[in-house]
Amino acid sequence: MIRVYGSRISYYAGKLEAYLRYRGMPYQLLSMIDHAKEIQAGAGAVQSPVVQLEDGRWLSDTTPILVWFESQRDGPTILPDDAGMRFVAFLLEDHADEWLWRPAMHYRWSYVQDRDHASGVLTDELMTATKGPRYLKRRMVARRQLGGFVRNDGVTDATRPHVEATAMAAYDLLEATLAERPYLLGERPTLVDFGFMGPMFRHFAMDPTPAELMRQRAPRVYTWVARMWEGNHPDTGTLVAEVDAPLAALLREACETHLVQLRENARAHAAGASHFAMEVQGCRYERLPVSRYRVWCLEELRRHWAELDAAAQASLRPHLLEPGAAVLWSDDPKTDSGYDPERLAPFNRAINVFGTGVPR
Repeated sequence: MIRVYGSRISYYAGKLEAYLRYRGMPYQLLSMIDHAKEIQAGAGAVQSPVVQLEDGRWLSDTTPILVWFESQRDGPTILPDDAGMRFVAFLLEDHADEWLWRPAMHYRWSYVQDRDHASGVLTDELMTATKGPRYLKRRMVARRQLGGFVRNDGVTDATRPHVEATAMAAYDLLEATLAERPYLLGERPTLVDFGFMGPMFRHFAMDPTPAELMRQRAPRVYTWVARMWEGNHPDTGTLVAEVDAPLAALLREACETHLVQLRENARAHAAGASHFAMEVQGCRYERLPVSRYRVWCLEELRRHWAELDAAAQASLRPHLLEPGAAVLWSDDPKTDSGYDPERLAPFNRAINVFGTGVPR
């Protein structure tokens, strides 16, 4: 049986669990803290989730984990056969993974009811060996998460309206897409569905404040989350053959937000900076933490783009709006993350998205 080390309210563990349930792959969800030393030795970083196979090998990072699992099976995969649509899948999945993280953490830790719920769960999962009353441990967890993953990740009084608008834009765009088809790319789930399960399941559909907003604003998304968790999906079915109106809207949002963040993060990394500023959709963000991991994310998207033939690139360019999308085919900024140069992922040594784990 596969061992999955992570939290039962984790963004990325929920994404991976939804996939494992779809593929009928038995697994155990185990505590990271109780196994921290062996995870650090085996995987390279204690993060949620990390996977240990039955043969003892360690895997990290949900995107390459899913791609590797799919490479080990016969038949249709969660990656579209069409090269252009496969690139779209990688881009939108990365957008869900890395851009929606900020609003997901904001809703969880900025609102009292949500913070009370999450701090209780994490205290019981992560602080069993810590002495002291439970209410003090919950307070410690909440202070760490609110300070590190919200305030130190650019959520201020000035940016909060845009952070929340970002989440509502995701609700609206997914709702419009699901009005056209049962899954985001067609009649069966793809990498895009599992990517959006990260924020939409364990955060937006379960934390009290965004869950109520989802029920009222995006009921199709709420239903889709439940279907994705159920895991009883078709393994065959038609996928869209080209970018249609719902996908064009999702791509426009990714170009205006996620790709701008990847570009400015990469520029700061190349300059040796620890923080950077950016303007996204008219909102100015200050002192965002530089992420070496996200430089690698940009390198991977550039690699996928470069692998497309000229015809596929030409068909996609009208839907990849500049100036944000230009980072995909331009060498400005130049990138050198130094992460996984041998391309061993998911079997490489893991690193945290932010330095030692929490933005400072």
